Amino acid sequence: TQGFLALFTGDTGEIRAEVREQIDTKVAEWREEGKAEIVPGVLFIDEVHMLDIECFSFLNRALENEMAPILVVATNRGITSIRGTNYKSPHGIPIDLLDRLLIITTQPYTKDEIRKILDIRCQEEDVEMAEE
Repeated sequence: TQGFLALFTGDTGEIRAEVREQIDTKVAEWREEGKAEIVPGVLFIDEVHMLDIECFSFLNRALENEMAPILVVATNRGITSIRGTNYKSPHGIPIDLLDRLLIITTQPYTKDEIRKILDIRCQEEDVEMAEE
């Protein structure tokens, strides 16, 4: 209710249920009138291993919603503890959430790939680069 000032007071409490209901009602009204359209988005979480078990539980529930965003997470951890528990898991992500994810491994750019990226960037910026 205090909005911006809550950042400075440290009050980061939960949004009351009645406020959520009012917002849901207004959004539903705007959708029916054609004033609003809800478009699911993308949620990117870097360093996902830093989330605790409560956050992962929330994400699991949120992904079951019909308006669930596309979830992209990134981490550089192997087998590590899930914060808030004594359990270890790949990437520090609970197994039930991990089973719902598509894991894409990444590799550092090669020297040739870096050169190609720089060449394209120089072309776009209209800058000349010496060979060395």
